[in-house]
This record gives sequence, structure tokens and C-alpha cells, in this order.
Amino acid sequence: MNICVSTISGRAVRLGAAVAVLALAGSAQTLTTLYNFTGASGANPTAPVVFGANGSLFGTTPYGGNYPGAGSACQNDNGCGTVYELTPGTPWTETPVYSFQGGTDANDGANPTAGLIAGTGGVFYGTTFQGGSLGNGTVFELKAPAVAGQPWTETVLYSFQGAASGTVNVSGATVTLVSGTPFVTGTTWNSGVIAINGVNLAIASVQSSSTLTLTAPPTSVQCPPPCSGVSYLMSSAPAGPWAGWPDGGNPMGSLVLLTNGNLYGTTFGGGTGGAGAVFELTPPKGGTGPWTETVIYNIGGGKLGSGPESGLVLTKGSLFGTTCCGTVGGVVFKLTPGTKGWNPSFPYSFGTYATGHGPVGGMAIDANGVLYGTTKEGGPGGAGIVYSLTPPATGSMYTLNTIHAFAGTVAGTVNVSDATVTWVSGNQFVTGTTGWVGLPIDIHGTIYTIASVTSATSLTLTASAGTQTGVGYRVDATPDGGAPYGAVVLGPGGVLYVTVTVGCANGAGGVLQFTPPVGGTGPWTEAILYSFTGAADGSEPFAGVTLNNSTLYGTTAFSLLPGATGTVSVSGTTVTWVSGNEFITGTAWDDGAIEINGTRYFVASVTSATSLTLTSSAGTQTGVSYSVGEAPGYGSVFELVP
Repeated sequence: MNICVSTISGRAVRLGAAVAVLALAGSAQTLTTLYNFTGASGANPTAPVVFGANGSLFGTTPYGGNYPGAGSACQNDNGCGTVYELTPGTPWTETPVYSFQGGTDANDGANPTAGLIAGTGGVFYGTTFQGGSLGNGTVFELKAPAVAGQPWTETVLYSFQGAASGTVNVSGATVTLVSGTPFVTGTTWNSGVIAINGVNLAIASVQSSSTLTLTAPPTSVQCPPPCSGVSYLMSSAPAGPWAGWPDGGNPMGSLVLLTNGNLYGTTFGGGTGGAGAVFELTPPKGGTGPWTETVIYNIGGGKLGSGPESGLVLTKGSLFGTTCCGTVGGVVFKLTPGTKGWNPSFPYSFGTYATGHGPVGGMAIDANGVLYGTTKEGGPGGAGIVYSLTPPATGSMYTLNTIHAFAGTVAGTVNVSDATVTWVSGNQFVTGTTGWVGLPIDIHGTIYTIASVTSATSLTLTASAGTQTGVGYRVDATPDGGAPYGAVVLGPGGVLYVTVTVGCANGAGGVLQFTPPVGGTGPWTEAILYSFTGAADGSEPFAGVTLNNSTLYGTTAFSLLPGATGTVSVSGTTVTWVSGNEFITGTAWDDGAIEINGTRYFVASVTSATSLTLTSSAGTQTGVSYSVGEAPGYGSVFELVP
């Protein structure tokens, strides 16, 4: 058990009632690590888990799995990612449901960064950031087998367009593919521009994956006769990195499934302006045939934001989402269905760093239409905020309320008289009976301890610092966490659950709870339910949590695998388990040290839970002791019980 109840501190400037009050809410929380990933079973999860109808947890990892061979899009990234199942028990059992292969041969996608959503009949839907037929990401369906124990079936519902290249022959206005990336059929490339022999030419239509027609033949200067075996490129240049992908590209967020069977999601890139897109996927009539992708909103870029990293929130027929970037600190957008498509509006724009910057996590929405979210950085403390956006009685602009501002590094100049420190410039002090009390403060290169903070411009030290004028000061404090990346989860009574990737007691992030004020006015109450240690329990929970009754489930992107001891038998380089802790499969122990009967050897590979191979012979030994220390892990899945 590792409870962290912390104090508000950091680069806060007169936060007032908007700042949360820290207190321990309810009973102690007990964290259980359900599973540590090994690499082969998956690596570095960044997405939340979802419950299946059978009571198991399902999730994705962007790396790991059955490592692909040459030609894969992610052969150098230690695997293209997995979908996994965790079955309840003592202990829980992890089963790799599907390992992505990547590359244009498999066309199955690669690097799923978002979580799954459950459909009907044992079906899950998800996205991959890369892979697919054009290497630019996919939307996929994963269907459970009719007979338990048989393989799951992965089907790519849609592959996003990417830059295509190769060689072609040109005869008049007809272009025939010789080698390279096949042409994209349908209307996707129509009216687009293709570079042939280094010259941009307009496309009239695409007849097949190997034939297209130009609006006019190239001149003899543009492509000297016979114009055969010349290069072609269908790319983004010169408009922008994703401008050549009108259907979007590189989805990072989870999907939304409507009752009519349509899927909605976002892409980080692509769209007509290259700033990302919101898309709709419509299933085929009759249940067979390809799904139809339609871009319902091209993100505008600039002041309208760019690069959505999270999925959408659906309420009363409207879709809400966020963009992380642009010439502003991120934008909240709303899409409302109309007679001629979806109509965009912009409830809020994070215009300055001080109000929050980078809303990359998914939002939650309550019955009154109030939105809740986080920013990964910015705010008064620089380490992000938790916010709410209240809809207006009239108009389209929402009102921002900073529920909590996470601490950052606080610095400025001060005057000192004995034990009294007076603010001069820079970040003002954080007031309250907790906050900075007991924290170290660096004044002109010497460390002192803060006894109390009497106002935003005055504090007292536990010992005299003499007399100093206009000297620098610095306070480093993130005990309440910072840098939230995951989605906000809304619980009963309006309670919010948030994960932070840094800070809390051990600097490895934590799980936080924010309780609204009684009566609706006043500060929110923050409780840090758990502070990760960075060991076997993991560190850096990039994903939000999943709430099931009163229990929270989540993932960490990194961890340490626990050590192991027992007895083994040895024959040359082959080590066979006899008793004690079984071996950890995957790549976690590869190249690591193992002590056998007091002598240190190195592991070449772990072939099973009861057999491994050494890099050199250890002779013949029977029933001797072995031990392996902690090994770098690949993240974890946890359960947090009140």
C-alpha cells in the first residue's frame, strides 16, 4: 500500500478558489499489480482497459508482441503492438489476443496507441497509429472465436491514405503503375496532384490500383518520350506534412460507436489542411463489403487548432473533441449534425500558456453538459490543469473553471530579512497552511526550509537567511503530480478520476481523485489515491483509469519486473527450472545476469517459463540455486481497490 496525500505547491499565482484543497478522501486504497508485460506479451501500454462481456479486461499495447521480420513497418521498435486479454483469477491470466505484424504485406496495422471499444457479439473496435495498406494507420475490428481457445479474427475496416511512390509508364493522359505503392481507388485521389518525373500533374480519376488518368498529358519537356519507368510520388509536399492525405492519417484516439453501427474518430494528421480530421465509418449495407469512410470535419489549423490526440465525446447527438496544438494552446471543438453535414463550433480556445496548454486527454461530460478535461502542461504552475467548461445560456462560448493547477518549478527574486522572505518579482508564493510548508527553498544558492507562507508575497523560514536584496529564489515541488495525459473519468457524485505521469511521493506519477464542493461552490478536494514507486507497480500512467463499481483499473507505461529465486538444473548452456520462481518469458531477461550456484552468467534467451539459454556454458549441475535481480519491464495493468 502506498498512499500519498500531498499539498498544493508550485508555480501558482493567486489561484484563489479555483485551486483544489488536498485531503484524504475515504478509506485507504490498495493497489494490486495484475500483470507486468514482458515484451513478447506486449509493451508500454498507453491506453485504458475495457471490460468484455465475459468479465475479462481487454487493452492494447503500442509495442511488443510477436516480433515481425524484415520489411515490417516497426521491425526496429521491438514489435508492432498487441491486443491482450486479462482473465480474473488468482493470479490474473494474460493472453495475447492479437499481435500486429505491420508492413504492407500484412496490412493489419501497427502501433495501437488508443484503447478498444466494445461492440456486440464479442467484437472490439480500435485504431492503429501506423500500418495498413499505405502505412498511415487503420481502423480495425477484432472478433472473438466461436470456439474458446481458437484465434481471434482481425479485420481492417479502413486503411488511411499516405504518401505513395514508385515508378510508372505514361502514355498520353494514362498512367500505369510499374512498381511501388498501388494507386488508391475511389474518389480519394481525384482532383489531387501526382508528381511524375518530378513534375506536379493533376489527376482526373483513378480507374484501378494500377491505372489512373491525368487531366492532361505531360509535355515532352515534363516527361521526355517514351516516358517509361519514371518516378511518381503522391505526397504531402508542398502544402504540409499530411496535406496529401485528404481522408486523414495516424489516428491516436479511441473510437465512438453509435447505435446505428457507425464509428467516429479523429486523426492526428491529414485532412485538407494537414491539421487532422474527424471521420465517420459507415458499415456496408447487408453486412458484407467495405466500410465507407467520410471526413465530417477538416480541422482548420492555426487558431482553430491542429493534431487531435484523443477521441470524441458524444452527447445529445453532438460530438466534442480537442486539438493539442496550433498557434494556440489547443482548442475544444463541437460538431453538431445539420441538414448539410456537421456544423463546427468552438466552445473554448486555450489562448495563453497560463490558462493551460495541450489538452491531449479525452474529456468527460455530465448530465448538465459540463465538460471536464486536463491539459498536459501550462496553467499557473506550468505542469497542467484539471478544468471544467460550463455551457452558456445563450451563444457558443463555454466558461472555463480551473479545478486544479498542478505544480511546477517556481522561481523569481526576493528580499530577505532574517527569516522573513518578501517577494519582488517572478512567481508569487503559494498560500495556505499546507502547500509549501516544510519544503526546501533555494535562496541565492543556499537551501533553507519554509516554516509558513503568510501571503502570496511573504513567507517565513525555519532559520535566518541574513539580509539579502533582489536575490533569486527557486522552489521545486510536484507532490500533487503533474503532466496528465489520460482521459478524465467521471464517477458517481460528480467525482473526477485523473492520472498524472510525474510527481506525487516518488516522482513516478499517481492516481488522483477530485471531489466537487458541497453545494456547488468553493474549492474542489484533491486526494492522491496512489503514488507509483516505479518498481513492479509501474510508473507513468499515460492512460486514464476505468471505473467498475468503486474499483479502478488502469495501466502504466513502464515498470520493473520483480526478481526471482529458486533451484535449477544445468546442462551446458541450457538451464531448466526445478523449483521456486519460474522464469519470465519474453525479452525482459535477455542479456541480463543470472547467478547460478554462486557464479554469474548471462541469459541469451528465455524459451519458456521453465527453460532458458545462457550465452556460455555453466557445465552440468543438478538442483542448484539461482537468482535474478529486478529487470526492466514493459509496463503493467493494475487494480486499485478502496
